[in-house]
Amino acid sequence: MFKRKLQALGFPNPDTLNTADEKQFRSTIVWLEDQKVRRYKIEDRESLRNTTAEQWNQAFEQYLKDLDCPFANGSRPEIVDWLLGLAVQFEFNEKPESYTSSPKIQQQTSQQSNPLDNLDFESEDFKVGVVELANLLQVPRHPDHLMTLEGICNVIQEKLSQDALKEALKTKNPGNPVQFENISFGLDIKSPNVSSAANVLRYLFIHDLRDLQTKINECLVCVQALTANPKTDTKLGKVGF
Repeated sequence: MFKRKLQALGFPNPDTLNTADEKQFRSTIVWLEDQKVRRYKIEDRESLRNTTAEQWNQAFEQYLKDLDCPFANGSRPEIVDWLLGLAVQFEFNEKPESYTSSPKIQQQTSQQSNPLDNLDFESEDFKVGVVELANLLQVPRHPDHLMTLEGICNVIQEKLSQDALKEALKTKNPGNPVQFENISFGLDIKSPNVSSAANVLRYLFIHDLRDLQTKINECLVCVQALTANPKTDTKLGKVGF
């Protein structure tokens, strides 16, 4: 019921707001005050921002009184709906052109805006989503969830992009399997497990170097194709002095 207002305000997750969820309800109130309503000065918002405090309900009641909310004793959906309407009103007063422009201009604006700018990369919901995606793609998890996300992006780019999917449909020569036990990489490591890991890393490094060399050769071929048969404009030539 709040989706359209939340979308108009640029709320990070307009489809998942649940006023019955205590944590989500409190964080939404704090977001509205910090981002849109701004009834208090920044230094006066501490009691409202401390969503885990036992006195938060008292601070919230005082906040509604300061806003002259007519639904101070109403249900949570009524209070949230009124706060959203107030936030939309403030947003309109600050940027009326964003709501009165033509549909074509609004469409161009929405296309230019990056929805990722509204994400909270440190929220618990985001971290849980990264973990679930890593498990789905079988990407090893890093203690830093942003490093895990980077690994997920690499896997998607290499394995699930349109070019990668098209390439996967082509018939390839499987080649010969690599037997690391029979290859000497010049590393004298006593531990078998560490030696195997080092050999794999060395092999991947060599693979990347070969791929880089292939791309360099392709660039050289393109440059040679341009310089081997140059076109001459005879109109620019002169005879004599």
